[in-house]
Amino acid sequence: MAVAKLLLLILGGVAQLYGQTPPNVRPPTEHLREQRGIERGLPFVKWCCFASGCFSRPPSSSHSRTLPHPHSLTISRTSSHLSSSPKPPRSPSLPPAFTIGILLCVFGGLIRAYCYRALGAHFTFELSIRPKQALVTHGVYGVIRHPSYTGAFGLGVGMILCVFDRRGVIMSLVASAVASGGGSDNDQAVVTATLTCVCVTLLCILYFGFTKRMNNEDAMLEKHFGEEWRAWAKRVPYWLVPGVY
Repeated sequence: MAVAKLLLLILGGVAQLYGQTPPNVRPPTEHLREQRGIERGLPFVKWCCFASGCFSRPPSSSHSRTLPHPHSLTISRTSSHLSSSPKPPRSPSLPPAFTIGILLCVFGGLIRAYCYRALGAHFTFELSIRPKQALVTHGVYGVIRHPSYTGAFGLGVGMILCVFDRRGVIMSLVASAVASGGGSDNDQAVVTATLTCVCVTLLCILYFGFTKRMNNEDAMLEKHFGEEWRAWAKRVPYWLVPGVY
């Protein structure tokens, strides 16, 4: 199972690296819209996402699960004396959150790869309009207007699920610290709730940051393409998910 998780980590890491790497060079300054907010941090996002894979290590014989509370060790020892034929330990399975996170990373990477190919030389991480640029309205762009952001959300949410996997480094360190310090179940619950708030905060940053950027992109495209863009926006009203949003 450790090998399977390691392979999935590599797959997710490749998806993150590819999905966060600009397919084209930075456009000339005269073609760029002024970079603001989240746009200034885009060059660093790729390395943060790729490095996050280090916090989702493969399970080993000694770190394959969250460390138990000290009281549970006492119960476990008592149970082992009462059991005449102890069952062999089960091999650890892949956590659902980790598996879903990797699948989201791969999905996001594939969507981004499609967008790179569809827009070709006009796909840049910086908001810009190139001379003689055409409005792409076929393929996935005929269903949703911002599929590259759908892929980016997949990469972001997938990364968060992998990093905060209960069998990963962060959650294992939390459980170990609470157990070694003689903390109670309530202490561990407080720490877990805090980490959950961190996850929710990161998701909110993703949502509001990308929403603002999509609004700016729509305004820029409408200004450049005019009626052609408005007709496309009327025909394709959804941003990220067909029929939903």
